[in-house]
Amino acid sequence: MPLFNAPPDLGDEQPAPAAELKPEDGSTLSWPTAATLEGVLFVPNRDSVMVVLPEVANARDYRVFRLPAGVSISEMNGGEQVSGTTIHCAGYRQHNDKFSGTRELQRFVEVTNLEGPTTLVIEAIDAACPYSGALVPEHQEIKVTIDEVPVPDRITFSLFTADEIRARFGSLVLNGHGKSQHLGQPGPTTPPKVLARAAVRVTPRGKATPRTRDFFDDFDGASGALLPSGVADDKGRSYKKGRRFSNSKWDWFIYGDQDEKAQLSEERGLFHVTLPDWEQDVFSTVVGVPRGPVALSSSSYLHLTFEVPSNATSRRYWWIGLCGAERPGQTFDAESHFAGHLVQTSFFYEPDGRNVSADGWNCLQFFPRDGSPFELGRSNQRSESDLLMMVNKANAPERDNVVNVSPAQYPSYAAGPSWFKSQNADGSFGVGVLDEQLLIGQRTRFDVWIKRDRVVMYVNGQQRLCNDFPGNALTMAEGAVAFGQVLYHSAAERLEFSRDYNDRSGQRYYLENSPYVDEREWDNVGYEANVGAPSGFDAAPCHRHDP
Repeated sequence: MPLFNAPPDLGDEQPAPAAELKPEDGSTLSWPTAATLEGVLFVPNRDSVMVVLPEVANARDYRVFRLPAGVSISEMNGGEQVSGTTIHCAGYRQHNDKFSGTRELQRFVEVTNLEGPTTLVIEAIDAACPYSGALVPEHQEIKVTIDEVPVPDRITFSLFTADEIRARFGSLVLNGHGKSQHLGQPGPTTPPKVLARAAVRVTPRGKATPRTRDFFDDFDGASGALLPSGVADDKGRSYKKGRRFSNSKWDWFIYGDQDEKAQLSEERGLFHVTLPDWEQDVFSTVVGVPRGPVALSSSSYLHLTFEVPSNATSRRYWWIGLCGAERPGQTFDAESHFAGHLVQTSFFYEPDGRNVSADGWNCLQFFPRDGSPFELGRSNQRSESDLLMMVNKANAPERDNVVNVSPAQYPSYAAGPSWFKSQNADGSFGVGVLDEQLLIGQRTRFDVWIKRDRVVMYVNGQQRLCNDFPGNALTMAEGAVAFGQVLYHSAAERLEFSRDYNDRSGQRYYLENSPYVDEREWDNVGYEANVGAPSGFDAAPCHRHDP
């Protein structure tokens, strides 16, 4: 069974041919002795590769890095210090379940921002890569003063620039999980011992052909700098009005963040969002809307594609919305800027929740959560993930607009359909729709096909969900697609992780490293309208929601 389920257009894992341990400028390095790491595979993406790794005894992490001009390698106290590059680490899978005492080391590492054939060094190491702090373009300090959490948890935590991280660790370290002695601060700087090493040659697929026709952004800077473009009217739903940023492709909105310290940036071919919630106590959101309406149909599909890390709890997750006005031409203004107001409020997903559209538009929303706290049916397993899907009826009363159309997605019985089960690295199945995707650094690829009364979702090329809701079909004349993320009351989340009836202390990264800030990186975001169903789509097991 493959360790990484690649999307079908990326192909199967490929053997990674050997390469020399020399920098790209041809200079020579002195490497500490290590065993040879054999059996490395890779899966190419557009400007990245997923490196698939063999199991190495006693490994506590894997790290992968290029050898650009100026890189240096030195031996320090029996460990290997790597300076002058970007280090991508495997990290650990998270769990919405009780911490078992054992961390589940991932055996794949995604290396981004590649162009053409590239030599990568791959090392199995004896310690977790250090947590390097929340990454931002501009350094910030955030105080935690909320009295819900114990006094030791009321910290001042920092948001660090890439240069600050390089100064501390010698290289930019990404997806490090090694915790510090101080909550929320960078981890240890002690260089790890290398257990095994390989140098391989890989080639990404290239970026010549966009995945989708109508809109596509791979965040290579072509859409221009994201600049402040005025106040974002929150319609009285937040502590104060939000902030708006725009470039040639996007309008982005930030609501409810701590002291306006949320930061958005394009870097390393990715869109990076760092979101702290206000006083660790309110609904904080980032919402991005491509600048232009999409067409919806009852017979053909709107295809969305995006890549984003998918570890989720009940209070932090990525979020997708599709909202629109009842009449054409009202969803965007004359300059193609989004004319609506998408502002989430507490419990917006409950039956009496407020429409995310403050304008009362018809909306479709879906986002991942943390599954069920209880064992399910004869499987005797707890789901660690689920996906909530909801429709907001247009112009409905304030507390009577939400329709939960979420599909059945827990395979409680052995005879249940297998296509919505999540598949683990060892070939076993989880019982939540995204159980094997509870990852911090590695992104999951989602492809979603939407028509007015159906949603079909593929995860890394696998059909996972199909949901029919003819009794609540979408009525909007045109749509705005929104991509976003939520961090809500992170202090309450911290306390909830260890509740007796719903113990989720397996969320080690949020408990030890990033308790009060949510970071996600988006890539390869796009859509195209009026397309057919995905190849191989099976409609037979689609869930039908009846009013």
